[in-house]
Amino acid sequence: MVRWLLVAAAILTLYWIAWFADRAVVASAHSAGYISFEQSFPLADGWLAGSAVMAALTLRRGHPSALIWLAAVGGAALYLGALDILYDLQHGIYATGGSGAIELGINLVTVLSGIGAMRFCWRFRDELLGRSATS
Repeated sequence: MVRWLLVAAAILTLYWIAWFADRAVVASAHSAGYISFEQSFPLADGWLAGSAVMAALTLRRGHPSALIWLAAVGGAALYLGALDILYDLQHGIYATGGSGAIELGINLVTVLSGIGAMRFCWRFRDELLGRSATS
């Protein structure tokens, strides 16, 4: 889980570096509306990446706050995934060929990662809080 959280944070960071350096590398569409929509995400994605780093650090250290950081990661990923999916469905992004397929893959990974983080923090809540599972 620690590795996955750090990989997710790195991917988010690299995505935004690519977006601001050469948007054509990562953009699924090039309309003004799409660009405006995507440019509303850096702060939220920054929160997700920062939460992922904090979750990884607190997990590695065995600190009980890992539970809340994992829940923050899961909630943020699910929210951002849902927002992105709805936009992509409403604007036909998935039907644009290869870039639409990549966008669909990104959306699926985002949502499944959010579900995975939430399941992990729930399944291991006692251990994360330093309690035995029978307490």
